[in-house]
Amino acid sequence: MNSAACRFWHSAGVKRIVLARELTLENIKAVRENTPPELEIECFVHGAMCVSYSGRCLLSHYYINRNANDGSCAQPCRWKYYMYEEKRECDKIEAVQDDTGTYVFSSKDMCMIEHIPELIESGVNSFKIEGRMKSAYYTAVTTNAYRMAIDSYLHDPKNYTYDPLWLRELESVSHREYASGFYYDNPMQNPQVVTQNGYLREKAYLCVATGKG
Repeated sequence: MNSAACRFWHSAGVKRIVLARELTLENIKAVRENTPPELEIECFVHGAMCVSYSGRCLLSHYYINRNANDGSCAQPCRWKYYMYEEKRECDKIEAVQDDTGTYVFSSKDMCMIEHIPELIESGVNSFKIEGRMKSAYYTAVTTNAYRMAIDSYLHDPKNYTYDPLWLRELESVSHREYASGFYYDNPMQNPQVVTQNGYLREKAYLCVATGKG
Protein backbone atom coordinates (compact mmCIF):
# COMPACT_ATOMS: atom_id res chain seq x y z
CA MET A 1 0.00 0.00 0.00
CA ASN A 2 2.93 2.39 0.51
CA SER A 3 6.64 2.90 -0.01
CA ALA A 4 7.51 2.32 3.67
CA ALA A 5 6.05 -1.20 3.54
CA CYS A 6 7.83 -1.83 0.24
CA ARG A 7 11.19 -0.76 1.68
CA PHE A 8 10.66 -3.02 4.71
CA TRP A 9 10.00 -6.09 2.57
CA HIS A 10 12.92 -5.21 0.30
CA SER A 11 15.21 -5.10 3.35
CA ALA A 12 13.93 -8.58 4.24
CA GLY A 13 15.02 -9.93 0.85
CA VAL A 14 11.84 -9.52 -1.21
CA LYS A 15 12.60 -8.78 -4.87
CA ARG A 16 9.10 -7.97 -6.16
CA ILE A 17 6.10 -6.26 -4.59
CA VAL A 18 2.50 -6.69 -5.78
CA LEU A 19 0.76 -3.40 -5.05
CA ALA A 20 -2.82 -3.16 -3.80
CA ARG A 21 -5.51 -2.49 -6.37
CA GLU A 22 -6.78 0.52 -4.42
CA LEU A 23 -3.72 2.59 -5.34
CA THR A 24 -4.09 5.27 -7.99
CA LEU A 25 -1.59 5.76 -10.78
CA GLU A 26 -0.20 8.76 -8.88
CA ASN A 27 0.18 6.59 -5.75
CA ILE A 28 2.17 4.06 -7.78
CA LYS A 29 4.47 6.75 -9.11
CA ALA A 30 5.10 7.91 -5.55
CA VAL A 31 5.91 4.35 -4.45
CA ARG A 32 8.35 3.98 -7.34
CA GLU A 33 10.08 7.26 -6.52
CA ASN A 34 10.55 6.28 -2.88
CA THR A 35 11.74 2.67 -3.22
CA PRO A 36 15.04 1.12 -4.39
CA PRO A 37 15.14 0.88 -8.20
CA GLU A 38 16.07 -2.81 -8.03
CA LEU A 39 12.80 -3.61 -6.23
CA GLU A 40 10.35 -4.71 -8.90
CA ILE A 41 6.77 -3.43 -8.81
CA GLU A 42 3.89 -5.58 -10.04
CA CYS A 43 0.34 -4.27 -10.52
CA PHE A 44 -3.02 -5.74 -11.48
CA VAL A 45 -4.06 -4.62 -14.95
CA HIS A 46 -6.90 -6.97 -15.86
CA GLY A 47 -9.54 -9.25 -14.38
CA ALA A 48 -11.98 -9.48 -11.49
CA MET A 49 -11.78 -6.95 -8.69
CA CYS A 50 -12.69 -7.50 -5.05
CA VAL A 51 -15.50 -5.77 -3.21
CA SER A 52 -13.34 -5.94 -0.11
CA TYR A 53 -10.09 -4.11 0.56
CA SER A 54 -7.31 -5.62 -1.57
CA GLY A 55 -8.80 -9.09 -1.42
CA ARG A 56 -9.11 -9.09 2.38
CA CYS A 57 -12.57 -10.63 2.27
CA LEU A 58 -13.52 -13.28 4.82
CA LEU A 59 -16.81 -14.40 3.26
CA SER A 60 -15.35 -17.22 1.14
CA HIS A 61 -13.39 -18.65 4.06
CA TYR A 62 -16.36 -18.28 6.40
CA TYR A 63 -18.91 -19.95 4.12
CA ILE A 64 -16.96 -22.79 2.50
CA ASN A 65 -13.46 -22.65 4.03
CA ARG A 66 -11.79 -21.36 0.86
CA ASN A 67 -9.23 -18.67 1.63
CA ALA A 68 -9.43 -15.70 -0.74
CA ASN A 69 -5.81 -14.66 -0.26
CA ASP A 70 -4.61 -18.17 -1.14
CA GLY A 71 -6.17 -17.79 -4.58
CA SER A 72 -9.17 -19.96 -3.68
CA CYS A 73 -11.92 -17.34 -3.42
CA ALA A 74 -15.36 -18.65 -4.34
CA GLN A 75 -16.49 -15.06 -5.08
CA PRO A 76 -19.44 -14.96 -2.63
CA CYS A 77 -19.76 -11.28 -3.59
CA ARG A 78 -21.54 -12.58 -6.71
CA TRP A 79 -24.13 -14.55 -4.70
CA LYS A 80 -27.68 -13.48 -3.91
CA TYR A 81 -28.45 -12.35 -0.38
CA TYR A 82 -31.60 -12.01 1.73
CA MET A 83 -32.51 -10.12 4.89
CA TYR A 84 -34.88 -10.97 7.73
CA GLU A 85 -35.91 -9.76 11.18
CA GLU A 86 -34.13 -11.74 13.91
CA LYS A 87 -37.36 -13.25 15.32
CA ARG A 88 -38.84 -13.99 11.90
CA GLU A 89 -36.11 -15.97 10.17
CA CYS A 90 -38.64 -17.80 8.01
CA ASP A 91 -39.89 -14.54 6.56
CA LYS A 92 -36.91 -13.74 4.35
CA ILE A 93 -36.87 -10.70 2.11
CA GLU A 94 -34.82 -10.77 -1.06
CA ALA A 95 -32.74 -7.65 -1.60
CA VAL A 96 -33.79 -7.13 -5.21
CA GLN A 97 -31.90 -4.52 -7.19
CA ASP A 98 -33.64 -5.01 -10.53
CA ASP A 99 -35.30 -7.70 -12.63
CA THR A 100 -32.00 -9.55 -13.14
CA GLY A 101 -31.23 -9.91 -9.45
CA THR A 102 -29.02 -8.30 -6.85
CA TYR A 103 -25.38 -7.33 -7.29
CA VAL A 104 -24.58 -4.63 -4.74
CA PHE A 105 -21.34 -6.49 -3.85
CA SER A 106 -20.32 -7.30 -7.42
CA SER A 107 -17.46 -5.25 -8.88
CA LYS A 108 -16.69 -4.50 -12.50
CA ASP A 109 -13.70 -6.20 -14.11
CA MET A 110 -10.50 -4.22 -14.47
CA CYS A 111 -9.20 -3.54 -17.98
CA MET A 112 -6.16 -1.30 -18.51
CA ILE A 113 -5.35 -2.21 -22.12
CA GLU A 114 -5.88 1.44 -23.15
CA HIS A 115 -3.36 2.73 -20.62
CA ILE A 116 -0.20 0.74 -21.31
CA PRO A 117 2.10 3.79 -21.78
CA GLU A 118 1.01 5.37 -18.48
CA LEU A 119 1.59 2.11 -16.60
CA ILE A 120 5.05 1.50 -18.02
CA GLU A 121 6.11 5.12 -17.57
CA SER A 122 4.96 5.06 -13.96
CA GLY A 123 7.64 2.46 -13.22
CA VAL A 124 5.59 -0.74 -13.18
CA ASN A 125 7.83 -3.73 -14.02
CA SER A 126 5.24 -6.49 -14.27
CA PHE A 127 1.56 -6.62 -15.23
CA LYS A 128 -0.68 -9.00 -13.31
CA ILE A 129 -3.73 -10.54 -15.00
CA GLU A 130 -6.28 -12.06 -12.66
CA GLY A 131 -7.48 -15.37 -14.07
CA ARG A 132 -8.97 -17.41 -11.24
CA MET A 133 -11.25 -20.18 -12.48
CA LYS A 134 -10.79 -19.01 -16.09
CA SER A 135 -10.31 -21.21 -19.16
CA ALA A 136 -7.16 -21.72 -21.20
CA TYR A 137 -8.86 -19.72 -23.95
CA TYR A 138 -9.37 -16.75 -21.63
CA THR A 139 -5.75 -16.92 -20.51
CA ALA A 140 -4.46 -17.06 -24.08
CA VAL A 141 -6.60 -14.17 -25.36
CA THR A 142 -5.94 -11.78 -22.47
CA THR A 143 -2.22 -12.50 -22.28
CA ASN A 144 -1.83 -12.11 -26.04
CA ALA A 145 -3.69 -8.78 -26.10
CA TYR A 146 -1.50 -7.25 -23.42
CA ARG A 147 1.63 -8.77 -24.93
CA MET A 148 0.88 -7.07 -28.27
CA ALA A 149 0.21 -3.73 -26.60
CA ILE A 150 3.37 -3.87 -24.48
CA ASP A 151 5.57 -4.94 -27.40
CA SER A 152 4.12 -2.20 -29.58
CA TYR A 153 4.94 0.45 -27.00
CA LEU A 154 8.44 -0.85 -26.25
CA HIS A 155 9.25 -1.07 -29.96
CA ASP A 156 8.62 2.64 -30.52
CA PRO A 157 7.36 4.61 -27.49
CA LYS A 158 7.24 7.96 -29.28
CA ASN A 159 5.06 6.67 -32.11
CA TYR A 160 2.97 4.24 -30.09
CA THR A 161 -0.63 4.01 -31.26
CA TYR A 162 -3.39 2.26 -29.35
CA ASP A 163 -5.11 -0.43 -31.43
CA PRO A 164 -8.87 -0.83 -30.69
CA LEU A 165 -8.60 -4.45 -31.82
CA TRP A 166 -6.84 -5.27 -28.55
CA LEU A 167 -9.92 -4.25 -26.60
CA ARG A 168 -12.09 -6.04 -29.14
CA GLU A 169 -10.22 -9.24 -28.34
CA LEU A 170 -10.67 -8.73 -24.60
CA GLU A 171 -14.38 -8.12 -25.07
CA SER A 172 -14.70 -11.46 -26.86
CA VAL A 173 -13.98 -13.49 -23.71
CA SER A 174 -16.38 -13.99 -20.81
CA HIS A 175 -16.17 -10.94 -18.52
CA ARG A 176 -18.15 -8.43 -16.52
CA GLU A 177 -18.39 -4.78 -17.44
CA TYR A 178 -14.93 -3.27 -17.85
CA ALA A 179 -13.51 -0.29 -15.98
CA SER A 180 -10.06 1.09 -15.19
CA GLY A 181 -10.26 0.02 -11.57
CA PHE A 182 -9.10 2.68 -9.13
CA TYR A 183 -6.15 3.93 -11.17
CA TYR A 184 -8.08 7.12 -11.91
CA ASP A 185 -11.12 6.90 -9.59
CA ASN A 186 -11.51 7.16 -5.83
CA PRO A 187 -13.29 4.02 -4.53
CA MET A 188 -15.19 6.18 -2.03
CA GLN A 189 -16.65 8.19 -4.91
CA ASN A 190 -16.89 5.46 -7.54
CA PRO A 191 -17.00 1.90 -6.13
CA GLN A 192 -17.04 0.39 -9.66
CA VAL A 193 -20.09 -1.79 -8.99
CA VAL A 194 -21.64 -3.48 -12.04
CA THR A 195 -24.84 -2.13 -13.53
CA GLN A 196 -25.99 -5.53 -14.79
CA ASN A 197 -25.76 -9.00 -13.35
CA GLY A 198 -23.94 -11.91 -14.96
CA TYR A 199 -21.14 -12.25 -17.49
CA LEU A 200 -20.87 -10.71 -20.94
CA ARG A 201 -20.01 -13.27 -23.61
CA GLU A 202 -19.44 -12.87 -27.32
CA LYS A 203 -17.82 -16.27 -27.88
CA ALA A 204 -18.43 -19.67 -26.38
CA TYR A 205 -15.49 -21.74 -25.12
CA LEU A 206 -16.20 -25.34 -26.08
CA CYS A 207 -13.09 -27.49 -25.87
CA VAL A 208 -9.33 -27.82 -26.17
CA ALA A 209 -7.92 -29.56 -29.26
CA THR A 210 -4.97 -31.67 -28.14
CA GLY A 211 -4.30 -33.57 -31.35
CA LYS A 212 -5.60 -34.76 -34.68
CA GLY A 213 -8.82 -36.72 -34.74
